[in-house]
Amino acid sequence: MKRENQIQSGAWLKYLTLATLIIGTFAAVVGMNTDELIAVLNNQWVPSGFLGFLLLFGTLYNLITVILGTIFYREKPMLSDEELPTCTVIVPAYNEGEAVTIALNSILASDYPKEKLEIIAIDDGSKDDTWSWIARSAAASNGRIRGVKLEQNRGKRHAIQYGTKLSKMDVIITVDSDSVVEPDSIRRLTSPFADPTVGAVAGSVKVSNLSDGVLPRMMDAHYAFSCCVLRAANSVLRTVVCTPGALSAYRRSALMNFLDEWANQTFCGRPAGIGEDRALTTFMLRDRWHVLYQRGAVVHTEMPSKYQATYRMMLRWERGNIREMLSTYAFAFRSFDWFHLAIQLNLIFQTYIFIQSLLFVPFVAAAMVAAPVFWFQSTFLLTILWTALPALCYFLMSGGTGWIWTFTYTFFRTFFLFWISPYSLFTVRNSGWLTRGKAEEDKKNAASEVHPVALFAEEVVPQQAPAVHVYFK
Repeated sequence: MKRENQIQSGAWLKYLTLATLIIGTFAAVVGMNTDELIAVLNNQWVPSGFLGFLLLFGTLYNLITVILGTIFYREKPMLSDEELPTCTVIVPAYNEGEAVTIALNSILASDYPKEKLEIIAIDDGSKDDTWSWIARSAAASNGRIRGVKLEQNRGKRHAIQYGTKLSKMDVIITVDSDSVVEPDSIRRLTSPFADPTVGAVAGSVKVSNLSDGVLPRMMDAHYAFSCCVLRAANSVLRTVVCTPGALSAYRRSALMNFLDEWANQTFCGRPAGIGEDRALTTFMLRDRWHVLYQRGAVVHTEMPSKYQATYRMMLRWERGNIREMLSTYAFAFRSFDWFHLAIQLNLIFQTYIFIQSLLFVPFVAAAMVAAPVFWFQSTFLLTILWTALPALCYFLMSGGTGWIWTFTYTFFRTFFLFWISPYSLFTVRNSGWLTRGKAEEDKKNAASEVHPVALFAEEVVPQQAPAVHVYFK
């Protein structure tokens, strides 16, 4: 009920979007000049049949995705307590303060056998009081939480690497420190590992801070398709391309084969820094492990509520996507069995979406000069057509009027974030996290480029004096 109330609180923009859809579609269809349409299509700056190809390919892509993600997708059934594997949940935290305890408490409340669940909370060199809150949670957990403090901030990859090497369990689960898992999420997430070919499993992300403004609501609608449908479609092919950092699980024996390579990954001679979740998935697929998605393994996480924070997050995502697309091309076409065919199809679709984004700016510029009215009409109609299937999926899954936010997000992305892909391509070497100050980012990147050093970790275990461990890169 609270979630519904949060969604309804942004009704003014939602219904403004609905009114825009109705009025804009009517005006575009009625006012469309057929002669102008033919003239534009025959213009020298448009290759013959190119626009039709883009529209047809995009429509088929959406249609195939919806069919696979709704009709053919089946979540793996949950296992009994006896059948479940042992697992370690790693929660890396940096400057989270008291908020980290919310994530830890949600994990403690999981419906999972206590003797099979280990929790490692890692303070990645925070400058605030994050460590004191982790220590308190560990002390109050009756031995279930293991708190580790890294004195030097090295980034999320190295925190996960450290936690993985501490673990002796079968499955490694990562949970972001600003996220909350539902009670049965960890059970659902680990159940697919009964299949020995499964190397990783992605959870389902939902936005928790819907009351913080219209941007989180738009992102929630976007996640409904990108997570619940797109990842489900990829899961049918057993080749999910990105296991989200907010909640994902990995077979430890598979992870250990490339853990150090992943933690110390570079791009253009620099530490990779960003895109750690998708990079993990790429390594899994490279080593021929199947990657699935569990729709019922839900995690609630916060999204930015301001435009600047939103575009910074998307820049980080897009740069990571470009890097991992290139990495996937390095092995995707080495074999042509069914497994690699699925990877190849995913890669072609991803490349198509990226190229389409790159072409948006020059096509818009040319079209606005050649036929500004037609440009507005066609852009409006194509935006509606492109979003219709995701909106229908949202309605079928959630009901109500939340599907309107899908169109709101598409308009927002089309008119305010169209520059993300081309700018990301030209700045792809930038590994800044973009959520910290520039001086702090520069210091962190410089620290990552030093020669192998010793990192000192203070570990707090309930009813024991703090111990000091030395960990070498």
